Amino acid sequence: MSSRWNIYFKERFPLIPNLLVALGITHSARILAEFNSGYTSSILTTVLAVIGGMLFLAQIRLMDEFKDFDKDKIAHPDRPLPRGLFTHAEFGLWISRFNNTMILLAVIMGLFLNPVAGILFAVGTVYLYLMFREFFVGEWLSKRPLLYAITHQLILFPMGAFVYSCYHKEVLTDLNVFWFCMMLLGAFFGFEVGRKLDLSAHPILKTYLTQFGKNKTMFLLIGLLAIATHSAKQLGVDLLLGPIYILVILASSLIWWAPQKFKVIEGIVTLYLLIAIWAVPLMTFFGGFKR
Repeated sequence: MSSRWNIYFKERFPLIPNLLVALGITHSARILAEFNSGYTSSILTTVLAVIGGMLFLAQIRLMDEFKDFDKDKIAHPDRPLPRGLFTHAEFGLWISRFNNTMILLAVIMGLFLNPVAGILFAVGTVYLYLMFREFFVGEWLSKRPLLYAITHQLILFPMGAFVYSCYHKEVLTDLNVFWFCMMLLGAFFGFEVGRKLDLSAHPILKTYLTQFGKNKTMFLLIGLLAIATHSAKQLGVDLLLGPIYILVILASSLIWWAPQKFKVIEGIVTLYLLIAIWAVPLMTFFGGFKR
């Protein structure tokens, strides 16, 4: 069993990159919260925040693998689940186990960290379950691809707010929480669009280009990262993201005149996401973070 999971982690959920994402979000939230509240965190706080972030990321990946099983059998038969490394039922069982673990962790966080963090982690866990069930309107949502995408990206709000609340529980009165979550939402959503621009992808995958066309996809990508860049400005860290955003705008024209070079756009958007996640620590390190 362990060898199967080693293959899964290597191919579908590499631990180091995902840990870097969780650490970046956690470190950014900690700096913002401590800067504005003066609260000094403990090692336990950071450990619980990172574990919580990793569980969010891992559960999202498991759910995507489970829901995409039929499509992957056609378009990506080499992935662990469709090639038979696991059964569909096994993944369903592990999703349930992860869900129970997250509920238990929400209780632990509420007791040993602070009630707000526990509540927000529980809210995020419930939202993940609703995502998994397609909010019980899956057929209706499937006919509205943009709304479907938005509802599935909104998980960044409870996830970001949870991590922030680990360090500063007054999340309802701190506007930085809103801008922090908006920056994450815009960057992750933009990344999701930017990595699905291959015109040669199997039609069953229903990429943004095949569903919305070139114009709408380009403006969606630019608009989402505009939201992230504006949010970064409100946090005082747009100096790093601004130049990369300009590169995204310039590169997005490739959608029209050189669509076969979609990897260029994907690379720049990936860089944007990484910088967005680590923008606050990076600006702090270079002494440029000011509010």
